[in-house]
Amino acid sequence: MKNLHRYFFILLLLLPVVAQGEDAITTDIIEISLGIGYYNFDEDRHLDDSGMVAIGLGLHFSRRWAFLLNYAASDTTKNENGVSKSVDMQKYNADLYRFFNTEKHIRPYLVAGFGQMDLISEGEDINKNMLNAGAGLYYRITPSWSVRGDARVCANTDHEYTDNALTITFGYRFNGGEKGD
Repeated sequence: MKNLHRYFFILLLLLPVVAQGEDAITTDIIEISLGIGYYNFDEDRHLDDSGMVAIGLGLHFSRRWAFLLNYAASDTTKNENGVSKSVDMQKYNADLYRFFNTEKHIRPYLVAGFGQMDLISEGEDINKNMLNAGAGLYYRITPSWSVRGDARVCANTDHEYTDNALTITFGYRFNGGEKGD
């Protein structure tokens, strides 16, 4: 799974193709999103906590279920043995969302996913598979626009460390967005 980011971008390219089908899938279920957040690294990693930006693309299968591909990036610093060096963090996730209270504009949700984190610095690239899980609140501003905020726990699959993330994301759904007011 070292090349997970390649599969992520292939899926991103395929989503619009799938949405053009004339069956049950329509463009109103497609969401693009932009978010900001704060990433809290496990202290054993010797990385400074940092802000991050994120983009996403996914499908809302119903008011209760959504699947989104997310990409987040951040610049941080590694401090080890009195030496500081710049590190670029890139994180790719495939996340499944379960929304509750779906007839209301404010909806709590649970999210879980998997992906990969790349830490890139001078002479060192670290790629780790990651799992994440969390909870948040979704607010439907209009049928097309929404905002959601969540807190997540992110752990690598080797059980070496556990990080935390807070994000606020603005989403836009095409073709009028959510139906059935």
